[in-house]
Amino acid sequence: MKVTCENGWEHTDVHIDLDVPYREDYQIHMLSANDITGIVKIKGSGRDGNTRYTYRINGGISMEKQYSMREMKRRDVERFIEDLLGTVEDVVAHLLDPDGIILSPDMIFIEDGRHRFCYLPVSTEKTEERPSLAGAFHQMTEYFVKRLDYHDTEGIFLVYRLHKETMQDGFELRKIIEESRRDETEERKEREERKRRKKTVTPPEENDMPYNAVFDLETEDLETEDQAEKIETIREPPVRYGRIRKVVNRIKNGRWGEWQDLITEMDGHE
Repeated sequence: MKVTCENGWEHTDVHIDLDVPYREDYQIHMLSANDITGIVKIKGSGRDGNTRYTYRINGGISMEKQYSMREMKRRDVERFIEDLLGTVEDVVAHLLDPDGIILSPDMIFIEDGRHRFCYLPVSTEKTEERPSLAGAFHQMTEYFVKRLDYHDTEGIFLVYRLHKETMQDGFELRKIIEESRRDETEERKEREERKRRKKTVTPPEENDMPYNAVFDLETEDLETEDQAEKIETIREPPVRYGRIRKVVNRIKNGRWGEWQDLITEMDGHE
């Protein structure tokens, strides 16, 4: 598959050339006759036993270029998934194969904050088999890893979860996102509760002590033991992802190696 770009004054044409004979079937007719959510308009043609598909880009920037200039955040990953899911639903509604959606950063375009995808009506091979959308998405998680802001802890948790769970057959992206958001909400509540409990054991200010207070050693020992008992009683509960968070901190400080090493270590802390 050969990809070339042709820049014009008001638009850009992206061409995909394939070494297979051109065959116009219902997919091209469906794509041409309908405005499918998130799908770039396409035209097909054939010449000398080869096929060319042309995608008209009226504004926007490729995902590859966008994130070569800035790092990805958790919200960027979530927005990409939301747009992809919406596109898949409309593609299926038009009796098209979701595996035809090209998941490659240089073939995904961002316009007004939304992602637009190119659809390939035929296989890149001479066989009729195309890479599955599920397999292509797992490869996208590798791209997220390379472009992710490593100071965005929640983004790391999400990408780690996506990378791990998309290795399994029959994964559900929407379910992964929903569970990740639920865990994040629960952890935020736990953090707020720990902060609230800490405030209840704030030692009194010196000015709050009675002016004529008299202490002997025995009294001081008793109060020290009593205070220690109170602190022990409200000791923080185990933090969700607490041990994994220590691994994440290594990323922020530049003290980690390959992503696969991180995956292995985080798996061991679950």
